[in-house]
Amino acid sequence: MPGCFEFKEDDINLTPVWATHPSLPLECWHPNALGKIGSRLGTLIAMDSLTMKMERVSYARILVEVDASKKLVDHVEFILPNGVVRKQSIVYEFTPKFCSTCHRFGHLKESCQPAIPTVTAIATAARNANDAAVKTAAPKKASRLSGRCTASNRNN
Repeated sequence: MPGCFEFKEDDINLTPVWATHPSLPLECWHPNALGKIGSRLGTLIAMDSLTMKMERVSYARILVEVDASKKLVDHVEFILPNGVVRKQSIVYEFTPKFCSTCHRFGHLKESCQPAIPTVTAIATAARNANDAAVKTAAPKKASRLSGRCTASNRNN
């Protein structure tokens, strides 16, 4: 398989989510400050245009890539320029459902129903394996031999 399609198990757990920061102080609306806050959640991907232009100051909104197999961060603490420690709440617009049992998105571990192979699926797999074995065991085409060919019988 080409290298671009080889995934590590951790790569499959990553998903982008929008995180909002309600009532974030205006001095924290700088891209560097939002980048530091975003790095505590995951990997910062982008800020929405209203946040970048400070056109909606009720909350800042950033897109971060998070590991869905881990609990999402619900707040961060940081020190404001005036020295005050701020505990900032984080609200996610969408919380991804990720199953730690089957490593798939769409449901949680509690509602996981692992696929149980059916008799038909098992029979089909066995038939396919048998067909593959027959193909590999099939005799190869004989090639022409040049010169004289003799056969000997070792039983005599």
